[in-house]
Amino acid sequence: MATNYEKMELAARALFLQSDQQAAIARWDLRHDGDYLYFHLFSQPVKLDRRTAELLPDGPWDYPLESTVNESMAVFDLLTLSPRRPRAKGTWSSISGLGGVIGAGHDRTLSHEGDAARFAGHPEALARACRRLGGTPETKADVGFAIPVFADFRILFQFWDGDEEFPAQIKYLFDENALQYMHYETLWYVMGAAMSRLTWYYRQEQGLR
Repeated sequence: MATNYEKMELAARALFLQSDQQAAIARWDLRHDGDYLYFHLFSQPVKLDRRTAELLPDGPWDYPLESTVNESMAVFDLLTLSPRRPRAKGTWSSISGLGGVIGAGHDRTLSHEGDAARFAGHPEALARACRRLGGTPETKADVGFAIPVFADFRILFQFWDGDEEFPAQIKYLFDENALQYMHYETLWYVMGAAMSRLTWYYRQEQGLR
């Protein structure tokens, strides 16, 4: 039986297949042919099957594209949400500052302590992982990188290492125009996709598999 996430992905895939693909090609200036749309996702080349909406690597990857729910949800939103090409504002906002509804008790979720714990004590390896995602350094954190997602849409990843008083924490910031690119809920899929990749590269940097 399909999970709720898989059902949402199937619905998003159907929406893409019913959408005007030529409009998306023009809006994003996508390379394309009769079979695929080609673009970069998290700095890696991908292709989207125009008949099945399957997301595939376009050439060799050092990151395994095994579970595509997070990636697919982000891509389908990016290609179908806006009738005009959005433009990044260039200023950062927390996800709670973008106007979405966050329920009570989400403060701990927004600090991503569970994810941060795996990186604690090894900020140098995490920084190398960010660079492998095409990230460019930003200040105001022990590790801070602006990570490209799609076209000019980026996220700001920040990590503070833990100490005797406070646990390690992660924070994501988004461009103030993020909701012109995708729905508020889809930002959580983007964070999930980023974390999967960072964890993969971090483990490689640590010599783990």
